[in-house]
Amino acid sequence: MIQARRAIHEAGIYKPLAATLYDVIRERLQTPTNVLDIGCGEGYYSRYFHERMPSHQYFGLDISKAAIKTAAKQNTTIQYTVASAFRIPVESASVGLATRIFAPSDDGELHRILSRDGHYLEVGPAPNHLWELRKALYDEPTPHAPHRVALNRFDLVQQGQYHYPFDLNNDQLQHLIAATPFAHKGHREKRVLLLQRNQIVVTMAFEWRLFKKRP
Repeated sequence: MIQARRAIHEAGIYKPLAATLYDVIRERLQTPTNVLDIGCGEGYYSRYFHERMPSHQYFGLDISKAAIKTAAKQNTTIQYTVASAFRIPVESASVGLATRIFAPSDDGELHRILSRDGHYLEVGPAPNHLWELRKALYDEPTPHAPHRVALNRFDLVQQGQYHYPFDLNNDQLQHLIAATPFAHKGHREKRVLLLQRNQIVVTMAFEWRLFKKRP
């Protein structure tokens, strides 16, 4: 799965999303601060932000040792560690921005680690994300559930959705399925047929929320 995620990121499948998120957070990072990527995987988003905003100190954590090893090899400046998002090993009020992109976390821990004026960016799939794959794998596909718009002890600063089509070749399709729950969900026979396709245009759709810690 880690290798597949790296492959789809190298193919630029999620690059438009990374660029959109960069536009969201750069306005909030006017002075150097600590940026923590929660559930960082192989470090794609932390590297993307670091390359464009190098004045900040970047950290990433993930429960997967394989993911952290991959991330650390890609960027030796960012500090990566194997840790749970439910017991984050950083000091209280030490993080200016925490990002959680397609990963679980604990709201109490988020509030603890953020500085007084700290921000938290939460990103997940919009209802029609990868809809074409869902139709191909399920007899009765259902959209993703809406994400929350309220978070205890946080104020919602900004929110939005971003959609774009991406034309996948077979290699990209293979990697995308391997990198997502579709690798073991849906009808097996339908998955076999889907993986034989030479090309498919899929809908990439995301929701994001930017919260500010409430003192």
